[in-house]
Amino acid sequence: MTMWIPDLSVYSGPRHQALLMALQDAIQSGRLPAGARLPPQRRLAELLGLNLSTVTRAWREAADRRWIGGETGRGTYVLGPQPGIGLFVPQDADSVIDLTVNGPAYPNPDHDLSDSLHRLMQQDGLAACLRYPTALDWQRNQQALVRWLAWRGIEAEAQQVLLCGGAQHALAAALMRHSQRGDTVLVEALTYPGMMAIARQLGLHLHPLGMDRAGVRPDALEQALRQGIGHLAVLMPTLHNPTTITMPLERRRALVDVLARYPAARVIEEDAYGHLLAEPPPALVSLRPQQVCHVGGLSKTIAPGLRLGYLLEPTLTEAELRDMFHHTSWQVTPLMARLACLWLEDGTAVRRLRWQQDELAQRRRLVQAIWGDSQGQQLWLPEGSPHGWLTLPLARDAEREASRLRQAGVALTAASAFAASRQLPVNGLRLCIGAPASRGLLQQAMRIVRGTLS
Repeated sequence: MTMWIPDLSVYSGPRHQALLMALQDAIQSGRLPAGARLPPQRRLAELLGLNLSTVTRAWREAADRRWIGGETGRGTYVLGPQPGIGLFVPQDADSVIDLTVNGPAYPNPDHDLSDSLHRLMQQDGLAACLRYPTALDWQRNQQALVRWLAWRGIEAEAQQVLLCGGAQHALAAALMRHSQRGDTVLVEALTYPGMMAIARQLGLHLHPLGMDRAGVRPDALEQALRQGIGHLAVLMPTLHNPTTITMPLERRRALVDVLARYPAARVIEEDAYGHLLAEPPPALVSLRPQQVCHVGGLSKTIAPGLRLGYLLEPTLTEAELRDMFHHTSWQVTPLMARLACLWLEDGTAVRRLRWQQDELAQRRRLVQAIWGDSQGQQLWLPEGSPHGWLTLPLARDAEREASRLRQAGVALTAASAFAASRQLPVNGLRLCIGAPASRGLLQQAMRIVRGTLS
C-alpha cells in the first residue's frame, strides 16, 4: 500500500474536487504509478481531516473516469494515466479559469433562444415536437443543412445529408458504417480525444500518421495504405484540434491523389471548425466525394447546447444513410432540430457565426498582445481558431507545466490527452480562447500562463 497523503492546501474549491485534482496530478506526474495501492478511504479521511463521504465522492468520480479500480482482497489501486485524464474534470468557477473546454464564446446578453421559442409558440405551438417527425420535417431539416454546407463552400443534395444528434454522434455513425471491431483506423498523431473514446467503445485500434505544419503527410498515409495497416482514416484538415493546422490546398490535393491510388480506402473528414474561417480551403469531400465522408455540427460555431450534427456521404443512398442513423438513435430530438432549422433558415445561425468570428478575432489579438515573443515557446493561434497550441521546449514536461498552471489558477490541456500512441510526437499545451466568459477573464488567464511559464 502506498501511503499517499496529498497536500490539499494548494488546491482551492470543494474538498472532494481538490482531492480529485490531487489524485490526477499524482497519476500524471508518476508519483502514483499504475498498480499503486491507495490508503483505505476511512484512513485517508482521518489523515486529511475530511469526512468519509468526501473521500468516497472523490473516489467514485475517479473510478468513473477509470483512474482507479478496486478488487476484494487487493483494495483500491491506480489503473494508470488514461488519454485525456484531466480533460473533462469540471473546474471550480471561483478558483480556476478553465481553458480546457473547446467551444464558442457566448454573447452577453443572449436572447436568441427565448425569442425563437416565443416565435415558434406563436406560429403553431410546440406540441408537434412531442411526436415523431414527419417525412416533411426531415426534408426541411435536410434542406436547411444543405444551405449551411453551401455557406462553407460544399455542394450537396438533400438526400445525401444525414441529421445526427451532434458531430460526435455523426462520427460514431460513420465509424460503425466503415469499420468493424478489431479494425485499425488511421488518425493524426495528435487526435481529438472524442475520437479515441469512440474507438475504445467500438473496439478499434488507432494507428498514428506522421504530421508536419501542413497536416498529415501524404507519404505517411500512402505507407499505411500500402502496408495494409488500415483502410479508413479519420482526419481534421481544417483548424485541427489541437495543433490549429489548416491543410493548404496543395496538401489536400496530394492526399486525395493518394486516395485515388487506393479505391477501397475511405476518409472521415471532421469539420467542426470549418465555418469559422472567412475563406476556408475546399473540403476533402468536395475534392474526392467518392471516398470521403464529411461530418460536422453546430455546437462549435453557433452554440454548444445546439446538439445538431450532420453527415454527408455522397456515395450512399438516403436509405443507407438512415440505416446508419438508426444503429445509434431513432430520431434527432424534434425540438432541437426545429430550433436549429429555424436558425438556419432565418439568418440567426449566420449572424451568430459572424459574431463568433469577430469575437474570436478580438480575443486572438488580446492573447497575442500578452504573449508577445516568449523564449522557446511558440503559440500557434491562427485566424478563426477557437483554440491555440503552445509548443514547449523538450526539456519541459507538458503535464507538469499543466499541473503548475492549474495550481496557479488556469486549466489547460497537455499534449498527452491527444496522443494516438504512447510515443508523444510533440510537447505542448492547448488553450481554448472561447472558454472564458469574458475577455477580461481571458486576459487574466493569459497573464498567469505567461508569468508561470516564463
